[in-house]
Amino acid sequence: MLERLEVQNLAVFPAAELELGPGLNVLTGETGAGKSLLVDALALLLGGRPGPGLVRPGAEAALVAAWIDGRVYSRRIGARSTPRIEGEVVTLEELAEAVGARVALYAQHAAQSLARPQAQRAMLDALVPGELVDGYRRAYRRRQALRDEVARLRRATREREQRLDLLRFQVAEIQEAAPDPEEEAELLRTRERLLHLETLRERLGEALGWLTGEADAVGGVGRAARAVEAAARHDPELAPLAEELTGAEAALSALARELEDRLLGLEADPEALAAAEERLAVYRRLRRKYGDTVEAVLAHLAAALEELAELEAAEDRLEEAEAALAEAERNLAEAAAALTQARKRAAGRLEAGTRRELAGLGLAGAVLEVALTPLPEPGPHGAEEVRFRFSANPGLPPAPLEKAASGGELSRTLLALLLASGLDAETVVLDEIDAGVGGEAARALAERLARLARRHQVIVVTHLPQIAALAQVHYRVRKDARGAVAERVVGEARVRELARMLSGTYSAEALRHAEALLAVAAGEDPGGQAEEDQEGEKKARR
Repeated sequence: MLERLEVQNLAVFPAAELELGPGLNVLTGETGAGKSLLVDALALLLGGRPGPGLVRPGAEAALVAAWIDGRVYSRRIGARSTPRIEGEVVTLEELAEAVGARVALYAQHAAQSLARPQAQRAMLDALVPGELVDGYRRAYRRRQALRDEVARLRRATREREQRLDLLRFQVAEIQEAAPDPEEEAELLRTRERLLHLETLRERLGEALGWLTGEADAVGGVGRAARAVEAAARHDPELAPLAEELTGAEAALSALARELEDRLLGLEADPEALAAAEERLAVYRRLRRKYGDTVEAVLAHLAAALEELAELEAAEDRLEEAEAALAEAERNLAEAAAALTQARKRAAGRLEAGTRRELAGLGLAGAVLEVALTPLPEPGPHGAEEVRFRFSANPGLPPAPLEKAASGGELSRTLLALLLASGLDAETVVLDEIDAGVGGEAARALAERLARLARRHQVIVVTHLPQIAALAQVHYRVRKDARGAVAERVVGEARVRELARMLSGTYSAEALRHAEALLAVAAGEDPGGQAEEDQEGEKKARR
């Protein structure tokens, strides 16, 4: 049960605290006083989006807190939304789910929402075992996912052969070429040498001339070594230098022989040059098609091999997906048939219960039919469209509810549906369900709300004194210099509020009428009027 509702800096409310009780709780007040804002506060706890102007001007944030069955649920609205349960930060979805399991809210114009097919379907499905509805939705999601997968694989199959041909060609071309970064480097060196033979001969001949020709660097170093060796006989410290010069002579001689060998080996080889050019052309072609470097070409080969393996296995995956889809279609058909049968049974109960409740609400002879129209194929919510058809008089054929019912009839139909369908939530919040209702229908509506309040805590925003008189808890919302104020009215204050609702004045006649309403309500209320209210009413009558 919703035991307490507190708001801070919510639009016109600087602060408000409502202590609520079991049975019927009502909020009354002048139009525009802010009654529906308190319903909006509960909607915020149910995951509603805060509209503009919801935070009171000058405040950084608004706060809504509700005490339900001893636990505190709150939400801070400002630059950031902070939902909490028992002070612990949670997600908005977690907050909405926790509060929604305990509170069913029908906000302003909820009766008009009955015109929407989804609202009508939800009303019917409230009477259907939840596992059938959930099972159907799971089966539908599974079928849709497999349909998408099969369609994707079939598209891939249509493109598969062309892609396979291309990949196979690319793989064969690269594998046949067998590119190797080291081979390419060696080929480049070979080509460079063969293209510049004359230059190489000239430079090597020049080098040999300096080493062994007229310059005779090798002979000069040898003569220097022998001279230092002779000097070392008189100065032993010169012996290491003599050894180094001797070693240099040997090294220069070896270099000269190697240069001579290289020079003698420089012979023109047109065939080798042509082979190197041809092989390098293969490398250029591969780089042009598959990457800027041999490493990039090899990376393309690896990717092509991976894709090739995937495409070659696609046919097997398609067969598997088609088999799974066929099974999912069968499961969906079974789930749809079970849901349809359950809806047909629920529709019969809802029609009978609603007809009975409508009669008690002053619409004797009114009929609500639940039409289940098969769809071409199962959709997200079942294999049929759910639509309510309504007739206010026995002589009129039922027509779509949104076209056949007036505003007052829609309000009474919503209440009849709530009474007939049953509610899981312990607390039911109704914002101006009395729209368009007056006269005898207002009394019948009040009695039905009182009956609903025997099984649930009911919180109603109302303009009807017939409803307000039956309440166990009555709050009046008014505006003063600071903003909106919610105050509990008992005793004489409650009599005056009912008088205002009856005639807009506090005349003696209106006050007597208000007292009479309370007296009748006290006698008809099986649970008994709250003792505090009874004492206040006795004082007012004295």
